[in-house]
Amino acid sequence: MKGKQRVFLPTLAVLLALSVHACADTARVQTAEIEKTVFGSGSVQVQSQPGVYAKIDSDVVKTLVSVGDRVSAGDVLMKLENDVIEAEMDQAHYDMETAQYELLYTKTHEQYVYRQLRDDDGNRRFDVNTGEPLMGKYSDEITVRAPCDGRLVAIYVEKGDDSLAVFREKGAVMVISTDGRMKVELKRSEPMNLKLGEKVLVSGRDKKGRDYTIEGAVTSLTRRGMQAQIQIESDLYPMDSVVTIAKKTGESLGEGILEINKPMAVSSYGGTIKGVTNEFVVGSMVKRFDVLARIEWDEIPLYIDNDRALRAFAKAKTTYDNAAKKLESLAAVSPCDGIVASIDVKEGDSVTDGTLLVTVVDTGAGMSLKLSVDELDIPYVHPGQQVRISADALPDAMFTGVVEKIAPLGNTENSVTTYDVYVKLTGGIDERIKGGMNVTAEIVISSAQNALTIPTDALRKDEAGWYVTLEDGGKAAVEIGVMNDSRVQILSGLAEGQTVTY
Repeated sequence: MKGKQRVFLPTLAVLLALSVHACADTARVQTAEIEKTVFGSGSVQVQSQPGVYAKIDSDVVKTLVSVGDRVSAGDVLMKLENDVIEAEMDQAHYDMETAQYELLYTKTHEQYVYRQLRDDDGNRRFDVNTGEPLMGKYSDEITVRAPCDGRLVAIYVEKGDDSLAVFREKGAVMVISTDGRMKVELKRSEPMNLKLGEKVLVSGRDKKGRDYTIEGAVTSLTRRGMQAQIQIESDLYPMDSVVTIAKKTGESLGEGILEINKPMAVSSYGGTIKGVTNEFVVGSMVKRFDVLARIEWDEIPLYIDNDRALRAFAKAKTTYDNAAKKLESLAAVSPCDGIVASIDVKEGDSVTDGTLLVTVVDTGAGMSLKLSVDELDIPYVHPGQQVRISADALPDAMFTGVVEKIAPLGNTENSVTTYDVYVKLTGGIDERIKGGMNVTAEIVISSAQNALTIPTDALRKDEAGWYVTLEDGGKAAVEIGVMNDSRVQILSGLAEGQTVTY
């Protein structure tokens, strides 16, 4: 073919080589932190959720809390009633009063007078040897003392009252504020857009009818922000009074009842109030064991030469004390600081000893996680490894934990086996995290600081082991460490700044 030039076509191998070379990626060996993680999913679990149980057969008279309410240890959650116990209490009181007329001595009485003793027929008694009148100590009052230090914020009794009747009606004869603070519970039908710790304004009227406005802080948010607790750093304002809450911008949040933050009830179980100590009025500071009131009983002889009377009184007093304890158990109290998780009975129900009344999530005990981890990953999971967690319902809520223990037996479903991994939460936890929320977690099974790393895609392996391709086309054998889906640690064979191709 004269007059035509020959055209040389490259072979297929050359074309492939050129194509690979043209499309190759490059990366420099860099120093970085690297870690290997495995994934798990599960739910948040509360560490402690104690139940409050009925201690005796009784009827539910009044429920004082709702699900989601924040409570303190000792708060009365529910009041119960038992007519038999009240009748037993009355009878024991009568028996003890009868025995007191023949009582030899009792330490509960502090004030006494000397009077001549009489026999069963009412005749005066005299010493058979000297003819002198036989005298005995008589007392007609006992004392009500402060159970703790604090401010006296309520007095429900006055001279002439039956102390037991007042105690049954009010749950106390007096109330002491133990921490110098007050609180307001605020409920709305829609979120209030408040934050924990946010300052708000609390307005009301004092005992003299004067308007006041003080600053409070949000200490609790429940029910997705539709219920809040506001705390103020004073207990000098009228308890049980209506106050209004507003943001500092002026936006009204609603009304609530001003309550003592941590009240302590002063108890009494019988007798007529002889008088309330004058030096302690509402607003006074008291010390533990201060005498707040005196209770008047029928005159009680404190000395008598009759062992039988002493035994009779001891028996009557034991019966009375037992009845008083049973009566006290009719108030179901919170065993811890926490949040009401469930109310298992309703007003009007009859319950037996041991019936679950209320459950409370112990906020001081913290929370934990139970994760499900695939059987292919579980061999690499060990106690003490760090865990990063995110809540499915709250993408912005991140928290951390540490692997605590691993179940020895797996759970198989649809031919897939997973193992339960229990995680102890560490550090602060978002207040919005609730027990039962679903979470996703990364367990850090290995990590390295200041490691030489390259992209995992650049790593190759042949019969001799791991290697990489250098920028000039040569091969370099490498030893690897931590490897994840994106990068791999190079222990030897490369230096920082070198370039690899892949």
